[in-house]
Amino acid sequence: MPRHFAHYYFSQKLLEDAGYAISAIVDLYPDAYLLGSLGADLFHSEHRERLDVADPVQIFSVTARHIFMNGSKCQLSYMLGLVSHYALDRIANPFVEYFAQNGVSQYFGGKTETASREEIEIGIDRHIIRDYLGTERALGIVGSLKTRPIVLEEITDLYMDVLNDLSDIYLNTHKTRALLESVSPDIPLSEGLGRLDYMNRENHEWRDLEKNKYVQSMDEILSGERENAYLLLEEYMSMARSNKDPDPDKFSLNALGGKAF
Repeated sequence: MPRHFAHYYFSQKLLEDAGYAISAIVDLYPDAYLLGSLGADLFHSEHRERLDVADPVQIFSVTARHIFMNGSKCQLSYMLGLVSHYALDRIANPFVEYFAQNGVSQYFGGKTETASREEIEIGIDRHIIRDYLGTERALGIVGSLKTRPIVLEEITDLYMDVLNDLSDIYLNTHKTRALLESVSPDIPLSEGLGRLDYMNRENHEWRDLEKNKYVQSMDEILSGERENAYLLLEEYMSMARSNKDPDPDKFSLNALGGKAF
């Protein structure tokens, strides 16, 4: 899956054109939104994988109903960030998985080289920092990633009350809060960007888990998926504010890009 800086960039771009209701919530709790945008990536691999394959309809409907009942704007901001994470993951994860299984092309018609998921994810984050954020801003993001204690408390409660059970993650309150509190993105080194086409900027064909064909680059995914992500954010806001049932068609894929039901 994309790493911290890809999700940070995507979630922040969404806010540029977000409606008033979403912006107002995030403005109150920007640290909750930021933490949500990092998703389960801060958890250990086993717990992260369980959340990735969990039914998104259940995850988002149960949390929205929980927030509707308790009125927590902090938890709502966190979940909006998590929706942004999910929106990118469900198309970017198949991208990474395909090239991890089939190899990454060298630039300018070169051979295909084997690369692990981790190498591809790091390569994407390197490009995000170099081409979109800049090293100085990336360093600032790492330095400013401090979640307020009251926010940590509310998000820990959300996990203990709802999310851990929905994802079959069995952690006590202390361990859950410690994981939420200890997130610290690494800034990957920028070597090797001129050799392997980690972003698929030469538009080689790739396929998702349903064997659908694409030629999108990661740049095009980051830009083109914003419209779909806006729809998901608006849907979740409506669910949390009015206790409406989710539209299952909007959450038909899990975070790995596979059919959720």
